[in-house]
Amino acid sequence: MAMKALICLIAACLAFTILSCKATAQGTAREESPRMVLVELFTSQGCDMCPEAERLLGVLAARNSRVVPIAFHVDYFNDPWKDPFSDKLYSDRQAAYNALYTKPKNTEYGLYYTPMLMVDGLQSVNGRDPEGIQTAVRQAHTRKPQVALKAELELTDDQRAGDLRISLAPQSPRINGRELLVCAILRDDLVVTKVGSGENANKTLTARFPARSTLFDFTRLAGAKDSSLRFAFRIEPAWNVENLGVVVFAQDRKSGEVYQSTLVPWSHREAERDKGRVGHKVKR
Repeated sequence: MAMKALICLIAACLAFTILSCKATAQGTAREESPRMVLVELFTSQGCDMCPEAERLLGVLAARNSRVVPIAFHVDYFNDPWKDPFSDKLYSDRQAAYNALYTKPKNTEYGLYYTPMLMVDGLQSVNGRDPEGIQTAVRQAHTRKPQVALKAELELTDDQRAGDLRISLAPQSPRINGRELLVCAILRDDLVVTKVGSGENANKTLTARFPARSTLFDFTRLAGAKDSSLRFAFRIEPAWNVENLGVVVFAQDRKSGEVYQSTLVPWSHREAERDKGRVGHKVKR
């Protein structure tokens, strides 16, 4: 009888262990965030082909909630018209992609042109090629995120300043010890500009998702250890808080691959509308 009881006890323990393993695996699957795809458009108000690319970026974002769009306005088209959203930092970022990119590119100007679009730091597409953009985004969605990314934005009562806290956790041993660029970009949307000169002279342009301010830092993820970062933003009085958001992404510094991204709406109202988006939270 003692032996029979012992056998029953062992069997019960084994069953419990199997059920516990299944429950843990299911819990992990539920917690894993879906892949968000960072879509960067390098654009300029001094380029007559760029307004169409910005329109397509807006269409893409409206149709796919798992796309995180951002428009970087370069400064090398600032003669004669100076693009109000332009920054040398964004031209330098595009030049860095041109240096890192190992896939086929134009022999004359590489990736250093507008409108040039980059999907998750891995696939370059002409910004006026809707089919190419859709294909690149679909391919990016098939890759699992390599990091878990959470971003929490705490705003002041008047919503004119915000404290962004980012948490990163590894989801793949492949990124163990690799240096990551963690970037937070305050972006605007639907900003109307009357262009006075250049290729778009006398046109009224509507900017889609232009970068307003960019903050960044570097970190490494080792083993199962998380990493936390913090950035502070302040907005200009003329900016419409309803159109603002913060794009956050983690990118391999050496290869350029984006491991995960998210978008945090700036305003409380937009945050309530956008509760389903992955990995963000806005605190009052």
